[in-house]
Amino acid sequence: MKIKKLGIFAAGIFALTFALCSCFDATETENRKYVVLMGMDSDGDGEAEAIGEGGKYIMSAGEAGLASDIGQSSEKQETILVGGDSLPEIRRLADMYSSKKMYFGQLKTVIFGSGVYSDGETLAETVYTMERMDDINTKIVVFASDNAAQTVRAVMDKGSKGGLYLWDYYKNNGGDTELSEYMNFERLIKCLRQGGTFVIPKISAENGEVFLDGGEVIKDGEYMGSVTAEDIRNVKWIKGRAKGELITAEGVSAGVKSQKTDILRDEGNVKIYISAEVSAESAADRINGAAFEEEIINSLTASVNKAEEMDVDFLGIGEYDGLEIYADVEIISSGVIK
Repeated sequence: MKIKKLGIFAAGIFALTFALCSCFDATETENRKYVVLMGMDSDGDGEAEAIGEGGKYIMSAGEAGLASDIGQSSEKQETILVGGDSLPEIRRLADMYSSKKMYFGQLKTVIFGSGVYSDGETLAETVYTMERMDDINTKIVVFASDNAAQTVRAVMDKGSKGGLYLWDYYKNNGGDTELSEYMNFERLIKCLRQGGTFVIPKISAENGEVFLDGGEVIKDGEYMGSVTAEDIRNVKWIKGRAKGELITAEGVSAGVKSQKTDILRDEGNVKIYISAEVSAESAADRINGAAFEEEIINSLTASVNKAEEMDVDFLGIGEYDGLEIYADVEIISSGVIK
């Protein structure tokens, strides 16, 4: 499975520095730990280095590195782990072990570990508690990870100036993935309260790199299972947003130049018609559109079968008794001289 590496962007770094310097006076800034990246694991997720004597949760907090008054150096950004039975308890304990108070008004990203997102009650308790925090910024993005603390460390260790790595990806590159609409924390709150389906984008950390890797599906507040990056790409095909994607058939990759989807409903039967124009200049003489059509149909069928098995409409097709998928792919010239 192809995994997409996240990019690092600098714009958010300066925005945060400006916000921190302009919104508060020097005393307030010096007395606060500005948490911009937070991870929440359950005690069973395997972390033994947390402050405190354990508890239901372990919070990993990535603190922003603040520039000094003379602009020549900055305080080192830090990651701390604190255990406790609730977020308020964790916060009090963290403040006891530091001369600075934790401040979440600049929080940009939260990562839920598997012990949190896979248990509906624990996830709801965590989300609602965060929402009630006086200084919480709910205009944040949310991700899932097998171990949130490890991922927080990996992000902070990249020197991304306060953990803005994932936030910058969302703001600058979110349009490249259909999961961008699911990264919104406020949408997750709404989903838990009102019911519905939410796919928390999954990230993995390996060898110092952080990757977007499918998603974890929540339906009506309960964990339903995982979807792959390919499943997520297929959401784009269903919604007619696959322009810019790559499709591979018979060892040949082609870029999607344009794409359209029509969904026809006849009582309980649904027919999905996928049309696309792709560019495969280097192999246009030895492959035709039929190979790409078959690849699209097979991939979409696999994702449809998974959605049926999970009983979750993560593809957004809606209800149906019968489903048929058709594809029409035309190989076009992109103006490249052969």
